[in-house]
Amino acid sequence: MDTLHDKRTNCLSSANTITIDAYLSLVTAVYENRGGIELQRAPLKTKTGLRIRKRMVGDITAGTILPPIVLGVTLSIKEFETVRKIDTPEAMMEFLNGLDSNSVSIIDGMQRTTAIMEALKSSEDIKHNPLRIEIWFAKSINSLIYRMLVLNTGQVPWDIKRQLETIYQPILKEIEKKVDNIDILKLDEGSRRVKSSQYQSSKLIEFFLAFSSRKIHVDLKEKVAEDFARMEAAEATANDYFLEHFILALKILSLLDDLFSECGKNLDIDGKFKSGKDIFTSSPAGIGFMAAIAVFVYGRPGFSKDKEEVLSRMKLFFDRSVKFIKRFDGKSPEEIESFLDLFTLNEKLSRRSGKVGEFEREFFFRAFSVIFESDNELESMEPCWAAY
Repeated sequence: MDTLHDKRTNCLSSANTITIDAYLSLVTAVYENRGGIELQRAPLKTKTGLRIRKRMVGDITAGTILPPIVLGVTLSIKEFETVRKIDTPEAMMEFLNGLDSNSVSIIDGMQRTTAIMEALKSSEDIKHNPLRIEIWFAKSINSLIYRMLVLNTGQVPWDIKRQLETIYQPILKEIEKKVDNIDILKLDEGSRRVKSSQYQSSKLIEFFLAFSSRKIHVDLKEKVAEDFARMEAAEATANDYFLEHFILALKILSLLDDLFSECGKNLDIDGKFKSGKDIFTSSPAGIGFMAAIAVFVYGRPGFSKDKEEVLSRMKLFFDRSVKFIKRFDGKSPEEIESFLDLFTLNEKLSRRSGKVGEFEREFFFRAFSVIFESDNELESMEPCWAAY
C-alpha cells in the first residue's frame, strides 16, 4: 500500500492491492445502495453496455488487472489521524471493515464492480485475484466533493445534472444537519411545496449550481466536456469555507422565505406572485438570489479574490442581510405586504420579453443584488423590483 497526503484538499490518498473477495466484503452494502452516492449510475442495461460488460467479465475471469477502483470515505478528525498511522494493507482493511458503510462511497467503479460480481458467479476462483483500489479519506465533506468533481471531469457521459446529482447526497446531509428549519422534498417523494422553507431537492441542486458558478443562465443538460461552470464549481469547492458559505446563504434565503410568506394571504392580486410564498416557490427567484450572493462575495465569473477578501465580503453580506431582515421585526402582516410590494413585482414581470425563465432569473438577480450592494435603509422592495 502507498498513502499520500493531498495538501490542496487535505485528503489522504491510499493506493492498495487487495483480493476481489476482500473488496466485495467491503463494498457489497455500498454497491446495493448504488455506490453510496445519490443517483449514482446503476449497472448499464443498454445493448452496448451489456456487450462491453460481457467482455469485461470474460477478461476478469481470465485474470485481467482492472484500472483502480476509487472509493471515498468521510472520517471524523480522530479517525483521520488513525489512518495517517496505518502502514500495512492488513491494518487498512481492518480499519475499513470497522467503518459504517454510510461513510463509504464508490466514486469511480460501479460498472467494474458489477462485472466483478458477474464474473464471480461463473468462477469462484477469481475471488483470490488481486484488485487495485484507491481510497480517498477526507475529514471535510468539501474535500471529497472536490475530488468527486475532478475525477469525472471530461467524461462525456456525465452531464451537469449527473454531476450535481452525484454530489447532491453529501451536500443534502450537511444542509439537513446545519439548517434546522428547512424541509427538503426528496426526488422520489413527488411532494409539492405547500409552505415556506420547503424546497424540492432538484431546486436545491440548481441553487448550488448558481452559487458555485456565479451564473444565472446554466443549462443543466449541458455536457461535461463543454461545461465551464463545472470547473468553477470544482475550484470553488476546493476552498474549505465554500460549503459553509452556501449553507449560510441558504439559511438567509429560508429566513426571507418565511418572512415573505406572511404577505399577501388576503390580497386580491392579478399576477404570478399572488402571495409572498410564491416568490421562492419560483426557481428563478432562488437561482437569482444565490447567484447575487456568490457574485457579491466571490466576484463575477472569471475573477478571483483572495481568502481574506472573500471572508470579509461574506461577513458584509451577512451583516447587511441581518439588517434587512430586522426591518420586519414587529411588523404586522399588512405592513409586510406594503414593504414587499407584490403589486409592483407583478407589474414589472408582466413586461417581460423573450424567454420567461431567463428574464425572471436576470430580474431577481438584479433585484436581490440591490439588497447586498446597498447599505441603505430600504423603505420598501420597490427599488429592488425596479432594478431591472
